[in-house]
Amino acid sequence: METIYIVLFLVYAADHAKRVKTAKLVAALDIGFFGAVFAATTFFIGGLDMKIVVIGLICACLSVFMYGSPLAAVRRVIASRSVEYMPFFLSFFLFLNGGVWATYAILDRDVFLGVPNGIGCFLGGIQLVIYAVYRNSKVGCQSQGTHEASYDASTSLLSSYAGRHGQNDVSTHV
Repeated sequence: METIYIVLFLVYAADHAKRVKTAKLVAALDIGFFGAVFAATTFFIGGLDMKIVVIGLICACLSVFMYGSPLAAVRRVIASRSVEYMPFFLSFFLFLNGGVWATYAILDRDVFLGVPNGIGCFLGGIQLVIYAVYRNSKVGCQSQGTHEASYDASTSLLSSYAGRHGQNDVSTHV
């Protein structure tokens, strides 16, 4: 899936500099890092148990980075007081995924699954709390003087009472 996404980005990205930068990052991180880990565990680490521990630690660290990456948008969310740059479903499914895998890891007593996914569940929870705090903030171009510019579709996503009060009806905002 990641490969398809990257190829589509490289084909359709408007900025040539971004395409070159992305291609370099893919080569360095996806190919170079994997090659270095493969070479190190194959040639420099003896014993299957030690190889499993090293690869498990690397994978655990990368999982924590993956779960924490949407937190990069938190600074912008707090500064703008808007969740426009933090998609709800990404935060929700990171929380759900981390929770399910952490539960499985507890049942299976697997520390390499439990620690990063427990941290991921916690980080996803932080993102959901931040989303809940800033979900009702309105963004848009207020200088036009129109109400539809400030309508935030994500507001109705979490509001259980939105349908009863007409907030869910886009026609009331247009």
